[in-house]
Amino acid sequence: MESRKRSRRSSTTTLTNGNDDDDREEYHGLSRSSRRQPKVDLSKLEVQTLKKYRRAFNLGGVIESKEELVPAVARHFASQVVNEDDILLNFAFSIKKQYLAKRGLLPKAKAKGKATGKGKK
Repeated sequence: MESRKRSRRSSTTTLTNGNDDDDREEYHGLSRSSRRQPKVDLSKLEVQTLKKYRRAFNLGGVIESKEELVPAVARHFASQVVNEDDILLNFAFSIKKQYLAKRGLLPKAKAKGKATGKGKK
């Protein structure tokens, strides 16, 4: 049983896509599992959407056909590093905030820039 576990571990660390950065066990402090390949079929997007993505992220180049846009957008999309813990924590806080706001239980926020009587006249 122990030898099976070892062989599984070694096989997962030897899988690479040819990129030297992927050969390392850790990359920018993130484990290999945090850098999973996206399961998004970008070829289903329209050309206009792919062009907007290219402009929004300054991918550059003059790529007009969908056949050229899809791989360029997919490479950029796959290269994005996501901290799952932060995402989940922010999601949980936003759900809690929505819950409290619907019930009127959020504390009143202080207005920014409101005159307090001190300072310039």
